[in-house]
Amino acid sequence: MPAPAGTKRVKGKRITRSFIIGSESWPLDDTNRHEGIPKDHTKGWRVYIKNIEGGPDITTWLQKVQFKIFHSYPNPHRMIDKCKDQCFEVRETGWGGFNIDLRLFFQPVAHEKPQYRLHFLQLEPYGTEADKLEQVEKKMVRSEICEMIEFNEPTEAFFNALTDPKQFDYLSKDKHKGKKGVGTFGLGYSVELAEQTTPTNPYTKELERKQVQTFEAAEKVVERLMIEEKGHTEEMAKRKAALKEEERKVLAELETVRAAKRAAAA
Repeated sequence: MPAPAGTKRVKGKRITRSFIIGSESWPLDDTNRHEGIPKDHTKGWRVYIKNIEGGPDITTWLQKVQFKIFHSYPNPHRMIDKCKDQCFEVRETGWGGFNIDLRLFFQPVAHEKPQYRLHFLQLEPYGTEADKLEQVEKKMVRSEICEMIEFNEPTEAFFNALTDPKQFDYLSKDKHKGKKGVGTFGLGYSVELAEQTTPTNPYTKELERKQVQTFEAAEKVVERLMIEEKGHTEEMAKRKAALKEEERKVLAELETVRAAKRAAAA
């Protein structure tokens, strides 16, 4: 029986997309405390899902995002279907951090179920002392993670959309504004992470390599500690065996003494 129209899958193909989940917070003062903000709210904040710098149009695959914020906020289930500057976001004010559930809805041609992610809204400076100082000075606390999503054997229509060079057209709209017939095909854009880290884009292959090196170094430390622990365990086992042998000898000697006393008494 043939698959329903539009649901036929491209066998053996898997497509990956990178995106960023994050939040930013800033202190509220007389310059940015607008009318209606509760007096006990000390921070302004936004939580978002956005594209990586230079990545293919995020709306090619992501249709809308539901942000489930703390229940005390009005309308805590915020459905955002407007993507501005490659970003789906919610802005609010508050005084404390909390977990935010994110539900990603894909474009209808994908025929994929929504996926869930979790993000903690970080309002206070965090990290090393130097990191905290920098966040205080800049009056900005940013907490981000670069996520990846895989579409395994996408539908034919979705596969075509994900491999269409027009995904990068948004990058050249301003650059080539007013020029007819100018597209992005052949301009060298890529769906992969950029090679080198820049001041505006830390999520690159360079960062990947550094993280891999960090994990490999940590793995070596763990292996060394495991070998040391194994040595300690073996040493403890030997000491335990020696103590048991010593105990056996003492008990045997004691029994010999007792036997001698019994024989003498008889």
